[in-house]
Amino acid sequence: MVSLEKGIIKHLQSALTYEEAVSFYHNLDPRIKLLYLVMVFIMISTGSIVRLLTTLVFVYVLASLCPRIYKKTLYILIGLAPFMIFTAVFVIFFTVVFGGGTLGEAVLEQVKVFVRAAIVAVTITTIALSTTPHEFVHALVKLGFKYTYLYTLIIAVRFIPLVFSELSDIYDAQRSRGLELEKGGIRERLRKLNAILIPAFVCSLLRARDLAEALELRGFGYRSKRTFYRDLKLKKTDIIFAALIAILASIIYLLIL
Repeated sequence: MVSLEKGIIKHLQSALTYEEAVSFYHNLDPRIKLLYLVMVFIMISTGSIVRLLTTLVFVYVLASLCPRIYKKTLYILIGLAPFMIFTAVFVIFFTVVFGGGTLGEAVLEQVKVFVRAAIVAVTITTIALSTTPHEFVHALVKLGFKYTYLYTLIIAVRFIPLVFSELSDIYDAQRSRGLELEKGGIRERLRKLNAILIPAFVCSLLRARDLAEALELRGFGYRSKRTFYRDLKLKKTDIIFAALIAILASIIYLLIL
């Protein structure tokens, strides 16, 4: 049980960390990746199970262009599985017992939620594995966003793997001191989690303070415009990929009932 929990944390950390590689997605313009992400979120807003399943096939086929993507996506889905299953059972129970809905309708709605989660997981993993935080900032600045606000978001994304790593280290440290999370009732186990969450929270605050001081020393925000070493230019493959996802999204929405 302990090794399973620790393994889930490490897998989530690995799935959301950029990996240097030579692939189609690594060479794709980050603005096109953002367009792809927006298109996927628009496509999963549909309530049709047929459209959702078609979108699922669509994004998983495109994800094959990124190395090791299916394995990384599986890590995220395994990490989300306990929470999603608990939520599904809870929602189905209250929908049938108190909401007046049928069991079939409630189950179908939760299947849609699972499909949406699978679509989002593979899309975000694909982009996270193939795009650095610096490339995200560059793309959004090119789209007209102010870089001083963007860095808040990008730094938060950048520190997600570090937070997972710290949680794993703190977990090991507390285990060596005799902490046993797998024993006791629910209330007792929740109380024991304080020994992990509080040190992780303090470490995050200290890192935020150090980061703020480093940015201030380097004159972050002194100039209103940010320059970049390399400029972004759309290539032929970027335009073709953008046209492809636009056409496929239109087909899914207009032709599939």
